Amino acid sequence: MAALILVLICALALAYAARRALARDALVGWLESRGIEAEASFEALGPRGLVGRLRIGPASAPIVTAERAELSYQITGPWRGRAFGVALDQIRLINPVIHVRLTPEGPSLGALDPLIAEFRSRPSRDDAPAPEIIVRNGRLHLSHEGGVATVHADARLVQGVLVALTGRLEPTRVAVDGVVLDLGEARLGLVTRDGRTSASLAAALVSGRLGGLEVGPGDLSLAVATPYPDLAARAGNGPVIAIAVLEADSFTVAEGAARKLRLEASFRGAAAGAWDRLVLHGEGAARVISASGEMGEVKFGAVEASAQSGDLAWRRGADGGVSGDVDGSLSGRDIATGGLSLGRLNVNLAGPFRADTSGMTAQLTGSVSAVGAWSGLGAVRNDDADTLAAIKRAAQGFTLSAPDLGVVAEKDGLRVDLRRPALLTAADGGQVTVSQHRAGPLYRGRSGALSLNIAGGGLPRVEAGVSNYRLTEAGLDAQSEVSVATDFGPIRGLETKATGQLTYAKGQLAFRHQGCAPVVMGRFESGETSVEAIRLDLCPGEPLLTTSGGLWRLSGRVRDAAAKVPFLQAEVEGAGGGVALGVDQSGLFLQAEILAARLTDAAETARFHPLSFQGTAGLSRNQWRSELELESRITKVADLVLTHDGATGAGGLQIETGRLEFFEGGLQPADLSPLAEVIGPPAQGAAEFSGGFQWGPEGGGSTGRLTIHSLDFNSPAGAVQGLAGQIDFVSLAPLETAEDQQLDAQALQLLAPLTAPRVTFRLSGQSLDLSSGAVNVGGGTVRLEPMTIPLDPTQSWRGELIVEGVQLADLVRETPFSNRVDLMAKVSGRLPFIAGPDGVRFVQGRLEAIEPGRLSIRRAALTDVSASGGGAVAQTPGLGEAQAPLPQAEETNTAVEFAYQAMEHLAFDLLDAEVNSLPGGRLGVLFRVRGEHNPPQRQEIRLTLGELISRDFLKRELPLPSGTKVDLTLDTSLNLDQLLADYAESQAMRGSGEVQPPKPE
Repeated sequence: MAALILVLICALALAYAARRALARDALVGWLESRGIEAEASFEALGPRGLVGRLRIGPASAPIVTAERAELSYQITGPWRGRAFGVALDQIRLINPVIHVRLTPEGPSLGALDPLIAEFRSRPSRDDAPAPEIIVRNGRLHLSHEGGVATVHADARLVQGVLVALTGRLEPTRVAVDGVVLDLGEARLGLVTRDGRTSASLAAALVSGRLGGLEVGPGDLSLAVATPYPDLAARAGNGPVIAIAVLEADSFTVAEGAARKLRLEASFRGAAAGAWDRLVLHGEGAARVISASGEMGEVKFGAVEASAQSGDLAWRRGADGGVSGDVDGSLSGRDIATGGLSLGRLNVNLAGPFRADTSGMTAQLTGSVSAVGAWSGLGAVRNDDADTLAAIKRAAQGFTLSAPDLGVVAEKDGLRVDLRRPALLTAADGGQVTVSQHRAGPLYRGRSGALSLNIAGGGLPRVEAGVSNYRLTEAGLDAQSEVSVATDFGPIRGLETKATGQLTYAKGQLAFRHQGCAPVVMGRFESGETSVEAIRLDLCPGEPLLTTSGGLWRLSGRVRDAAAKVPFLQAEVEGAGGGVALGVDQSGLFLQAEILAARLTDAAETARFHPLSFQGTAGLSRNQWRSELELESRITKVADLVLTHDGATGAGGLQIETGRLEFFEGGLQPADLSPLAEVIGPPAQGAAEFSGGFQWGPEGGGSTGRLTIHSLDFNSPAGAVQGLAGQIDFVSLAPLETAEDQQLDAQALQLLAPLTAPRVTFRLSGQSLDLSSGAVNVGGGTVRLEPMTIPLDPTQSWRGELIVEGVQLADLVRETPFSNRVDLMAKVSGRLPFIAGPDGVRFVQGRLEAIEPGRLSIRRAALTDVSASGGGAVAQTPGLGEAQAPLPQAEETNTAVEFAYQAMEHLAFDLLDAEVNSLPGGRLGVLFRVRGEHNPPQRQEIRLTLGELISRDFLKRELPLPSGTKVDLTLDTSLNLDQLLADYAESQAMRGSGEVQPPKPE
């Protein structure tokens, strides 16, 4: 401006010297000689001033025009002690118009630039005071990259100092260093007093843009108080105060926008140094307020951010930048992203920072607190499990407290450390603890690590370590290991550990496990059908766990599963297959495919041998259904169908075997149940079972029916033919039957053929109650008195056999000693016994012949026979010892001989037997026999007189006379345990044979 005034002075001085036309020609010629087109005219010209008009530059594009210029001056000379010249006192410019173009080198007046540079290069005169310059209604047209800015201004300069300025900026676009501002009308103001300048700007902002940032519309105001710049030294030293306020309806970047934005900034400090190395140092503060907005997927309500620094420094130059200790805070309300919403957020950070052209660095510490909720799990539903409901409630309202954060801004990114654990606390007391992981910081360069602990408030107990997570464009990707212990709906005592990859994208959480995860469940609660002690390995096939919108799905392949099934009194082991468990729109669901499993009996008294099974199990809309096939070896033996209504608690398990065919070389009853082991192979025939378990709110029960169509088999007692009957069970666990169940057989081959065997019984828990049992044998009947037989083989029990008119001849002929003993005796009696782990023991049993009979013990069966004093003892292999009182004889050999003959051919009319067990597993039978010697050929003793006198008859064998009366007491014993074992072995050998191919269907 000063240079421009000098040009005007020279032009006007020449005009004065030449007066009017001469001056005009001289001025125009002088400017044109320097390549500057010009035009001038004067209204008045005198020794103390002049008034004129001036145009510099082409008429089509003038650089400077002055519609009226008034100069007040004095002519100087020796009379004033100064050289000849002109001393300007005041310059008044009325309606001047100046056209200035902004260039990278600074403001340019086009063709006037060389002339201005010439005047600037001349030394100034210290004795020449600067004139007062007054501008009225001036216009400055400032051309720049964005267009032309037109400023209307009134100004006053005193001694070269701009002491007052008021102006108005017409709407324009400003583009400087990438900043584009569309401004409405703006007001300018400036006042300089005592070396300090106060300036203000109030502008209407239509829009603004810096790179991808857009602002508008709004209002901008700026107030500055600075030292008046030293134009000669190009420096400014002294106190500086600056206050800026920007209000805009919107603030937009590529990732989002803020609405109703207010930005406040202030600085109080001092400036020092040359302009190219200017330093500002002092206190700075900034505050940003936004009513609402969004950033990416984050939406927010009212947000306020502020920062204060007591030692803020700004430097210009190669090492320039901003630095200081900052104390910042951020508070926001109604912040939401995805399912996460924060009703309140507070962040406080403090520490040193520096920002320059290469980036920003900072080392801050502080805290974060928030009150929020996460709706990603959905609302609590009536059918939610307690644990899931607790998780949802905790997610729907929690507080966050991170009391000690470390934030380091580095040129390669941001780093966040948890110097102390952060706590998420739910309203019902559940707590999530987040702490620093040994693998690294909480956050660094869009990745990080953390440790997680969850407990209390009904939440699952979780310990997790995220060794590395990465924020991706889609969401989150994390490598983690987790252990969980919880109850979850029907699952009680769930414990598992897993390592794998966790991802979160578009509201969906997924976990992909590495390897197989061990899973333990104390109980799967389903009322009467609950399953306990569950263990399995869950192996990944697809993502192990996925969640989205409150719904979740756990799926994989099950391996080596085992469980106890109390309502079946059974156990499952070795199960494998596919499983999917979760919550969908209909509620809790389960889909399971069982490819292979093993079912074993866990009842105190075994009911069945281990069975393999396969099938499906499912839960949908609170309805359970499972369909299984049971197999014994490779033969299907039963279909199981389980149903359960979760709403009513009613359900059942139906067991159907269909008709099972038994044949030699194929399926045998003993393959199915230990209770059928007495049905020795080969068994042939058919049987079937139909029954199951039922339960409901009022309780449960189980029933079934076993139908034996016709069954032939070998039993320990002998071959059984045509066993048939129907057994109704009133309980399957424990196994109990209805009263008076009956089984009949056509025949039983024991020691002798037994016909029409029949047993009536009741199976009751741990015992078998026999109400009756009978078999026809030897023309008579053998009956069992009612008795209770415990199914525990370690317990003993009592019973009694009733013998009615049984002919023993056939039975004796089937014994191992039949070639040594014949007995024709039809007997009746009672044989009480005790059976237990030590075998069968008879107690005070008694049999008696009900008609005359015969007894024959062959001489070969009797060894080591002796007689004395009328007594005889005979050792009988197989029978043991027999003692028989014999008539007194003078010679023992004769008595023994008569004893032999008496026991070989004895016809009795009285036979009693007392039966008692003896130690060592022997059976003692005390016979009392009364009858006479009755050999096939009549016998008598014939002696001569000489033989009588000489007694020589004693030296030869004498026949026992027929009809000799005999009254014997025989005390015998036999090894009953060995006898029964031998018999059982013989029956087993009889039943064994070569394996035959399966019976054709």
